[in-house]
Amino acid sequence: MSVRLAEEENAELKSIWTQTLLDSGPERECEELVRLATTICGVSVGLVTLLDERQQWFRTTEAWKLNETPRESYFCTQTVQRGGLHVVGDSLADSSLASNPLIHGDPVLRFFAGVPLQTESGDLMGTLSVLDAVPHALDANQIRTLEVLGKQVSARLELLVQRTELEQALKEKEEVTAGLQASEELFRAFMDASPFLSYIKDATGRLLFYNRSFASRFGVNEHAWLGSADEQLWSRNVTNSVREHDLEVMAGGQMVETEEQIRGADGSITSLRSFKFPCHDSSGNILLAGVAVDVSEEVAHKAELQRYHRELERANDQLRLLAVTDELTGLRNRRAFEERLAMEFSMARRRKRELSILLIDVDDFKKINDGWGHPAGDEVLRQLGMILRTTVRLPDLPARYGGEEFVVLLPESGEESALGLARRLMTKVRAEPWDYAPLTISVGMATINDTLVDGYQLVEMADEALYAAKRAGKNRVVAHDSTLGIKT
Repeated sequence: MSVRLAEEENAELKSIWTQTLLDSGPERECEELVRLATTICGVSVGLVTLLDERQQWFRTTEAWKLNETPRESYFCTQTVQRGGLHVVGDSLADSSLASNPLIHGDPVLRFFAGVPLQTESGDLMGTLSVLDAVPHALDANQIRTLEVLGKQVSARLELLVQRTELEQALKEKEEVTAGLQASEELFRAFMDASPFLSYIKDATGRLLFYNRSFASRFGVNEHAWLGSADEQLWSRNVTNSVREHDLEVMAGGQMVETEEQIRGADGSITSLRSFKFPCHDSSGNILLAGVAVDVSEEVAHKAELQRYHRELERANDQLRLLAVTDELTGLRNRRAFEERLAMEFSMARRRKRELSILLIDVDDFKKINDGWGHPAGDEVLRQLGMILRTTVRLPDLPARYGGEEFVVLLPESGEESALGLARRLMTKVRAEPWDYAPLTISVGMATINDTLVDGYQLVEMADEALYAAKRAGKNRVVAHDSTLGIKT
């Protein structure tokens, strides 16, 4: 067995003996081995000596009450340096020991025999020594026995070191475990106090953790869903959507914000705004963590707000329609006609396209009101409005111009096309089975030309043509040409 000395010795002594053996008391087994050594060797004193960098410590003694002395004042140092048995038969006969205080004390140390104490790995611990106040000589059997007892003491001390280290390791483990438990309890307390729905999944989608808010939102206890995969908890559509987002996060390695809707067992729908991000466990396995906010009320409020906006838009559309619609006939009113006329006139002038209008008046309408009353007159106007709606094509615009006058705006229509429509309208009016009396209409037609500056002039031209039709005997269409001439 090798022996470690000098600087190597000091490091080993400090690390093993000072921290472990020197802090422990005598052991019964070591004391019994020391007694056995003194008995076999026939001496009065036996002790186990432990060494540190400056002193020698006596941990098991017989007869002499020793605790510690400087290293240079005792024979253990020489025993350790020799690495084997060291015997001083008579200290007074050895001139090299003349200055040693131990041979001048009371009692006088005359005899010493010691063997080094070593671990199986060669670490030095001290010595097993026998000594007396009178000289002695050991026979071969006593020497062998002392060496064997030294090994036994070494083994006992090494077991003590190992036991102490094990106890320390167990204590440290308990402290670490307690720390981890306290940390976990703190983490759990923090997560459970959070208003957010928090969870952790493994790579397959199984739940490894969820907090109290999560459990409460879905009506389960804090352990019921642990180990459950998405497909065990949600519908197929929800599972596919959630899983798609989870895989995106784990593949991309970055946080992803998503909005998910999950239907619970009671049929209620939970809307979640989730912030998902990847993390790893202590073994390096990828996990998915998520913090979600229940935005169900926000989503419901948003949906209600959107519904309100749609209803408001429909109401506004209705109001806009009413603003441009003639209440009696259902046709566009004069305001709508004039807005459309301004737009079409500008476009026709800019793109050099044709534009015509028909101005229509019910012949002898006053006789109907006077003879059958205003309700009869209103009914005539409603019927005439229906004829216009069913005869005029898109994008032409029929409108009630005022009283018994109607107007038709004809984008991209020239004189011939406009006159053709006027004649068809007159034919339909004459053929209509009127309730009160046969009915005819007079029509004035005008087409855009280069002399006009706005749509109102086009209306004035049609109005002149209409009055010409009236003066010519009614029940006819008259066109206004560019020279203000009249064509019947």
